[in-house]
Amino acid sequence: MKKYNTRFWIVALLFVSFNLFAKYPATVIRVIDGDTVVVITEQKKKTRIRLIDIDAPELGQPFAKKSRQHLSSLIANKQVIIQESGKDTYNRKLATIFYCEDNINELMVKKGYAWAYRYNKIASNPEMVKFERQAKQKKLGLWQDKKPIEPWKYRQIQKNLHNVIK
Repeated sequence: MKKYNTRFWIVALLFVSFNLFAKYPATVIRVIDGDTVVVITEQKKKTRIRLIDIDAPELGQPFAKKSRQHLSSLIANKQVIIQESGKDTYNRKLATIFYCEDNINELMVKKGYAWAYRYNKIASNPEMVKFERQAKQKKLGLWQDKKPIEPWKYRQIQKNLHNVIK
């Protein structure tokens, strides 16, 4: 009995691992903003993807439009590889997107069109912080602004304004 129990857990762990880090081709059919796209898979399933480890300017913020345009120039209407890493609180799939061997998430930060994603001031991927620092030193993209407001701070400001208006 113990032998079968061990086999079950091995198979279960392999299944969970495979699903957490599933890789598949898809075509980008819509770029919503600098960190969210809609893709269509080979099975004709439309899926909303949130680029993991990055946070692009929100619509209404300076550089939001340029961030969206830059992401569009990289992957709009192109076949990409999606590497899933789970879901966020809005049920969007979190993923790294690859196009021609390029990690698109990294490129958005390296070119100054997104910040490294942070939760409670801790970066989800420390490597992205390094890329962010380099873009800031070179004054690329949103770093042309002297004091750009981080998207998470902008969202909090908007939430507070909304609560005051209520």
